[in-house]
Amino acid sequence: MVNDMLYRLRALFRKDSMNEDLREELEFHIEREAAKHRASGVDAAEAMRRARLALGGAAQVEQRVRDQRGVNAVEGLIEDMRFALRQLRRSPGFTITAALTLALSIGATITMVRIVRSALLEPLPFPQQDRLVGVAFTQPQQSPNDNQAGNTASFLLQHAKSFQSASVYAEGTAGANLATGNQTSDGAVQVAIQAVDRNFFPTLGVQPMLGRNFSAEEDRRNGPKAIILSYGLWQRMFNGDTGIIDRVVHLNGESVAVVGVMPASMSFGSDDSRSLSAEADVWQPLALDTADPGYYGTNYNMLARLRDGVTVEQAQQEVASLDKPLYKEFPFLTQWLSVAKTIPEFKLWPLQQVLVSNIHSSIVALTAAVLAVLLVACLNLAGLNAARAASREREIALRSALGASRFEIVRLLVSESFLLAIAGTALGLGVASVMLPALLANAPMAIPRTGGVHFAAIFAATVLLVFVVTLLCGLLPSWLVLRRSTAANLHTRQTTGASAPHSRMSKALLVAQTAIAVLLLSAASLLLVVFLHLRATPSGVQPEHLAVAQVNLKGSSYASTLATTQFIQKVIDRLQQYPGVKQVAASNGFPLDRGLNITMPPTGNLQKSDLVELRLVTPGYFRAVGIPLLAGRDIAETDRADSAPVIVVSQAIAKKLWPGKSPVDEHVKAFFGKNSPPLTVIGVVADSHTHSLAEDPALLIYEPFTQQSDKSMATLNGWFRTSFAIRSAADTDLAAAVQKAIHDADPGIPVSRYTTMQTIIDNSLARPRFFSSLVTAFAGFALALTVIGLFGLLSYQVTQRTREIGVRVALGATRGQVLRFVLKRGLTLTLLGLALGSAASLLLPRLIHSMMSDIITGGGHVATGLLGTLPALAVACGAMLLAAVVASWLPARRASAIEPMEALRME
Repeated sequence: MVNDMLYRLRALFRKDSMNEDLREELEFHIEREAAKHRASGVDAAEAMRRARLALGGAAQVEQRVRDQRGVNAVEGLIEDMRFALRQLRRSPGFTITAALTLALSIGATITMVRIVRSALLEPLPFPQQDRLVGVAFTQPQQSPNDNQAGNTASFLLQHAKSFQSASVYAEGTAGANLATGNQTSDGAVQVAIQAVDRNFFPTLGVQPMLGRNFSAEEDRRNGPKAIILSYGLWQRMFNGDTGIIDRVVHLNGESVAVVGVMPASMSFGSDDSRSLSAEADVWQPLALDTADPGYYGTNYNMLARLRDGVTVEQAQQEVASLDKPLYKEFPFLTQWLSVAKTIPEFKLWPLQQVLVSNIHSSIVALTAAVLAVLLVACLNLAGLNAARAASREREIALRSALGASRFEIVRLLVSESFLLAIAGTALGLGVASVMLPALLANAPMAIPRTGGVHFAAIFAATVLLVFVVTLLCGLLPSWLVLRRSTAANLHTRQTTGASAPHSRMSKALLVAQTAIAVLLLSAASLLLVVFLHLRATPSGVQPEHLAVAQVNLKGSSYASTLATTQFIQKVIDRLQQYPGVKQVAASNGFPLDRGLNITMPPTGNLQKSDLVELRLVTPGYFRAVGIPLLAGRDIAETDRADSAPVIVVSQAIAKKLWPGKSPVDEHVKAFFGKNSPPLTVIGVVADSHTHSLAEDPALLIYEPFTQQSDKSMATLNGWFRTSFAIRSAADTDLAAAVQKAIHDADPGIPVSRYTTMQTIIDNSLARPRFFSSLVTAFAGFALALTVIGLFGLLSYQVTQRTREIGVRVALGATRGQVLRFVLKRGLTLTLLGLALGSAASLLLPRLIHSMMSDIITGGGHVATGLLGTLPALAVACGAMLLAAVVASWLPARRASAIEPMEALRME
């Protein structure tokens, strides 16, 4: 068998040499036979004739030997490829257009394949990752998550038996001030820190590369202070010092010991609660305790490793059976109703689903858009190939009459498509190598683990693309050519127009392109409408000339109200002295930022216990950020710790709690301190958005910093950053001034963030802007391809029907009638595609709703409000009709300019 293969390979690559040897051998045998005849007295010419007759024909023998080599199919394929290459070289316009079309569409497809492969399919970098699950206490309709309250997590840790180990950790990362010198103020920098319990790393199956895990004592309330460093921070801040273990550093002003360093592969946690892919710099013990201020809120997450032999379904059944005992032990949890009036349940998902749930729908939707563009490109190319195949019907019929089989003709017709697909894929790989980094760099959300994609997967996807593109673009035209008889093809005259099957197929391809393009245009228009609506939504503040600086005031140094307010006042005093600064104020929590959810019902009506968000502010805060005062008065310097406690409420909460009357001088129950006196409402301010512009303005309550207890101040400082709002006379970079003012107030407090309010607003719109831009680009590409296809089809038909049009004009048809005739054909096909695409677009609302839930907090609310009218569909249809008129106009004008005599001379 090996020798046979070697022989066939030699026959393939040394064909000329072997053919020469064969001819020499045949001539030798003929000469020997002729010599026998000459020896018997036959003359030379007759001897040679008899010898050739005896051999049976040298040419026939030579052909039989070549057939026996078994390489004719390969040789035929090579010849077809060479012929197809020559054909493509003769049509450079078609070749370049087709190759670039495929390159862009295949490049985009490969990019999305890599993202889908890495983000959704790549296994997590943890041992036996398929045994890891996220365990949530959540509403039944929620997407995969691992949110837990402190008490529900503790309940599961105590009762669930399906878990080999389980861990509770804080939701996302937070900012912290880390100093490595002997003094707390020496070189403090901002780091991302995440609180995890001591089972966190063992549950994931990751061990520290240096040192150890947290001990049980360190994971208890008021236990020894310890941290574990990430590999990146260990390299950046400690130069990879292997003697770092047990070294004492200062975290938020407190002395802590470094007990371990995690390997570089360990990445978990994020400062974005909607993303889990960004790395934490430092881990500290969670020390989950019922005395924690947020213990009864959903401020935690939970993951677990299943016991051997326990499936996800079995574990789900077990945790579901714990719902009733949980509500029996904590009956107040039955009041946690969602909008759908459902109470939370224990749910369990594979951890991988949990980690990508916030981007899953978006990636799937983008992939669908890219595949739609690829399909439009293939249909476009198939239409062009159909036209080329129609013009070669006589040539193909002649080949068939001379003995070419159907397989050989199909192979010939598919060769061009195959070469184009190869060229498009090669160029597409280059496009993807540029597109992927650009996409990742500009993506407003982190896409995890894109670097771990195996080349084999990309290569397999590429081969599949080539195969699909070749089939789609080459087989349909081939089928149309072969379905007609050879005689019919031989009688085809190029000037009488394309055959009816070719015409029908070209029209069907164009209608399909139009329908898909309309679908993409509708999706793009819908996303643009959502984005423009969000961008036009007032944030509630005046962002012009407003800068924001944030710091973390955590640790024992700022556990008191006095220390906090003194620091804030020092910074404000220094910044107000800076030239151009008009107003400076501070707040604990900022517009479009998260705040503390509390209940503060009005006295006398404690049933109205809606969740409201608390903001601590300094006097002048509303003037600084531009929130109008609607009634009453602002918080003043006189509102101090020894004066009556006061609050300012937003307009939304005023309408909700005191409908139809002024809330000024009304009272609400204090949240901190059961025996605290009620708070008096002294003013009402306009609404502003928190979390997202897509959500309704939050119910906001503003309290002065100075009237907080030390306990509440320590809690709020531990959870939220303190923000300074600096309004200036013009857009001035105040970063240096802010840095100096904060350093002068406390050298141990670094600036964790300095930006402008407009940047905060823009960043909140980054996701809808990113996705709407991408889908718009895809839709624009599909629209351009459809226009090219329509223009090409009409131009081809005008060329093929030149004689018919000339006869029409000669018989009295006016130029306007010819113009309308061609325009009508183009617009009729477009309207058919519009009808199909519009019908398919009715399925878009659900998809966009799912995408918006991923893209932006509260996005589903905005999408639901917009999808009733679907103005996007009208925009898409209008754009397509306009493009169709433009694409049809030029061929129509060319047709109307045909002279009858010139058309007849073409015959």
